[in-house]
Order: sequence, then structure tokens, then C-alpha cells
Amino acid sequence: MRRIKVGDIFEINTTKGRGYLQYVYGHPTIGELIRILPGLYEAAHPDFISLAASKELYFVHFPLKAAYRRSIVKLIDNFELPPDLVLPKKMRTKHVVRGDFVAWHIVDYDTWKIEAVKELSPEQIKLSPWGSWNDTLLIERMASEWTLDKWV
Repeated sequence: MRRIKVGDIFEINTTKGRGYLQYVYGHPTIGELIRILPGLYEAAHPDFISLAASKELYFVHFPLKAAYRRSIVKLIDNFELPPDLVLPKKMRTKHVVRGDFVAWHIVDYDTWKIEAVKELSPEQIKLSPWGSWNDTLLIERMASEWTLDKWV
């Protein structure tokens, strides 16, 4: 089993088909940042070069190294990141206290400074989720075709 590298595409099985993700960055504190590639497929994707070049649905942190070691994800191969790929500068998360929504937290990816907002602007709706997802949540979200604009 080789070490993972930036650009590696992995396959993960969901209840609705095979999903694909690409490793884009290793954060020293929160771990591996992946981009979720569009679509679910009954069989292996026929063209990974075009899939790798496609626009991601969103980014999320995911313990990819552990998932790979435990065979939760299957390594496909290494592909170039899209030349226009921009890593997120800000991400968002819901701040909930005792089950009640308080605000959205907009987190600066570099400084981890948080800005609280009650309503998201159209640009903030496009921000990827802050935090790390385990394989159960990732699979569930991929199978439900979860997107950022549904998460409001």
C-alpha cells in the first residue's frame, strides 16, 4: 500500500453507487482536505481524466489516510488537479446551542478566526463545510446528493 499523494482519486461505495473524491491538501492540524467530485455511478467511471478536470461539489476534511488503510476507499490513480483549482480561503459551519440555531460561523482557513452571521450571503452559501467528516457521514451525504445550497 503506497502513501497517498495530492491528486490521488479514490472511489467510495454508497447505497446509491460509487462516488469519487480527490485528495488536494494535507492540513497539519485537521488532516486531509478532499474535493467531492460530481456524480454517483453504477460502474467505475469511464473517464477519470475528465472527472478530475470537473468542478468539485465542495471540499471537506476527511481522514483519508485512515480510510485508505482500512479499505473504506479504493485508490484509483493520481491525476492532475485542475489548473484553476483554488483551495478554500473560508469555510462555514452552523453554530447550534441546545438544539437551537444561533448563527453561521464563517471560519478563515488560514487564521481560524471566526465571523458569526445570522444569514448567509450568496457568496457564503458557496463556502464548504468547516470541520472533518467521518466515512459514515461522507457516504450518507454523497448518497443523498447533498450540496452546499441545500445546507441553509
